[in-house]
Amino acid sequence: MTVLSTLGPLLLALLMGYWINVSLLTPSRVSTLLSQLTYVILALIGFSLGALDDFSEKLLTAGRQAVLFLIMICLMSLTALFFSGRYLSSKEDKSITQSPLSTTDTSTVLSWAILHEAGKTLAWVVAGGILGYVFSSFSTHIDSLVMLLLYVLLFLIGCQLRQGNYRLRKLFLNSQGLIIASVTIFSTLMAGVITAFIIGLPWQHGLAVVSGFGWYSLSGILITGLGNPVLGTTAFLLDLSREILALMLIPIFAKINTHLSIGFSGATAMDFTLPMLSKFHSSNVIPICIASGFIMSLLTPILIPLFLEMSFK
Repeated sequence: MTVLSTLGPLLLALLMGYWINVSLLTPSRVSTLLSQLTYVILALIGFSLGALDDFSEKLLTAGRQAVLFLIMICLMSLTALFFSGRYLSSKEDKSITQSPLSTTDTSTVLSWAILHEAGKTLAWVVAGGILGYVFSSFSTHIDSLVMLLLYVLLFLIGCQLRQGNYRLRKLFLNSQGLIIASVTIFSTLMAGVITAFIIGLPWQHGLAVVSGFGWYSLSGILITGLGNPVLGTTAFLLDLSREILALMLIPIFAKINTHLSIGFSGATAMDFTLPMLSKFHSSNVIPICIASGFIMSLLTPILIPLFLEMSFK
């Protein structure tokens, strides 16, 4: 296998969704299909994990690894983002550190709604794991099915990015979004390498695990689809925990600087955590959030298969 043979079809599926306008795939239909397909694939990931020998032991291993990766990401990324926010923020960013609307009760409603969605997502994985444990003899073609559905998922993600009218040139020219994304990506990848060294994983696996940047509904699916369900579960638990932790800490980070709150939200700054970020800062922060989140979202389906393919060499 080569890097191109693994990454090429995945990236092609994403780009086809971005380039090809299918009239039947309206924004509402794409959103619904993405949600339903994500649940199905996550359940299949759980099934694949549950069908493994020593299921409980592998689940504990994945959970322990996820905790260690999360701790290192918090230490390195938050430190880097604190200093970048202190020395690299624009004057406009400093003026929107915290919005006067941040004390309203609607922020609590938003956070609980998103936490409820995260809990429902986790429930699908758990249900799939139970079924896989009970019906392990039916797991023969699960990985192939996950990979097939993964191509469909990436195509729909491409459609959603196009429908969101995200212009790559404009996003990459947002200086603060680019700075936040760069600092977050570099510090997160460094945390992945260091944690992999500590727990005895190949450094390429460490890089792959952390390259979801909080996008739990894709990172675990990608890694599992590429043949490593335990590592995929680690990535899923890591990114799910990161998103929940970001939701809890955004009110605190918003009092310090925008780099902390936006950067730690990772790829989800453009969608799941965007309502919280705009609530605790102001609407002026939205372009920065979308630029930073989009850059990381664009890199996730590229970096994960790239790093995993490197581990085969």
